[in-house]
Amino acid sequence: MKLELKSGSLEYLDVGRGRTVLLIHAFPLNHCMWEPQLSVLSAEFRLLVPDIRGFGGSQPPSPWTMETIADDLNGFLEKIDVPDCAFVGVSVGGYIALSFWSKYPGRVRKLVLANTRARADTETEKAARNDMLAALEQRGTAILPDRMLPRLLKPNSPPAVVSRVRSMIDEASAPAAIYAVMALRDRPDSSTLLHRIHCPTMVICGEEDLLVHGDESRAMADAIRGSRFVRIPKSGHLSNLENPDEFNRVVLDFLRQ
Repeated sequence: MKLELKSGSLEYLDVGRGRTVLLIHAFPLNHCMWEPQLSVLSAEFRLLVPDIRGFGGSQPPSPWTMETIADDLNGFLEKIDVPDCAFVGVSVGGYIALSFWSKYPGRVRKLVLANTRARADTETEKAARNDMLAALEQRGTAILPDRMLPRLLKPNSPPAVVSRVRSMIDEASAPAAIYAVMALRDRPDSSTLLHRIHCPTMVICGEEDLLVHGDESRAMADAIRGSRFVRIPKSGHLSNLENPDEFNRVVLDFLRQ
């Protein structure tokens, strides 16, 4: 399905019935990363599964920040008359979910923050983003699979998972990737936001995540009053794809409560 926003067209899936759950994908992927969740979660909930600006069918690419994507999603929810929902975000999706809560807390019923963090990039991480930007500008998205796959997935990830992630990376355009890396580099620190979160929240980490370590995820959960912390075994930075059965189990249990 497609819907027109001020920023362009937003493509999304709308499946299932029940209380609404919004799934926000990671970089440089698209809404297809949620395929292992669709049949399980939609049996009990209405799922809204958008492509964020510039990815998948949400075009055209344009500069964005976590805050402007939050505005996109707020406009989306208003247009389809959804007053509130649970948010599930993986990686960048978690950054966006935190930003949405900071701007529109009354519209967030629950939060699932998976394989993500609250702090901003360090200077070293910003330098690495700048290096990636230079490479994208010079060589385009051909650089992405070799740079991203070893970081997103655990070592010895099943070939089918590697193939699925690679195919999504291959669909990303250079402008979309460039704007996303800029947004990642420049995102604000949300650490001081955590103690203010009052909706039910679950923080998920991948046991073999090379980008966001379990100790950091646990510290984030500890900062959110009453939150739940879950470690997904046999998974890296994309826990919903690498161990979908366990991811689905813990998310479904949390959403049911």
